[in-house]
Amino acid sequence: MDVGQLLNGPLAPLGFGGVAGAIVGYTAKKVTKLAALVLGGVFILVQILAYEGFVEVHWDQVQKVAESTWQDAQGVTLAQRAWEILIANLPFGAGFATGFAIGFKIG
Repeated sequence: MDVGQLLNGPLAPLGFGGVAGAIVGYTAKKVTKLAALVLGGVFILVQILAYEGFVEVHWDQVQKVAESTWQDAQGVTLAQRAWEILIANLPFGAGFATGFAIGFKIG
């Protein structure tokens, strides 16, 4: 999609916050896809190594580490913490959130 069309189209009424949100949303979706690809590849590699007997994986320990990384002791998730960082001190938060949703959808 042409950036000019995006700026003149659905993001025009959102202003700077909407444009910034769209850029961050678009990037977030691309990074999420890349992270999923990398994690999937690592999982396949570990499974092959475990199957061949090169490594032994303690999945219960992996699950504990993953759960503590995803959600802290107060119940706040990693996604909630990331969102708080992204919208901190933004006077144009509504535009940013809308732009983020549009950018994530397009990405």
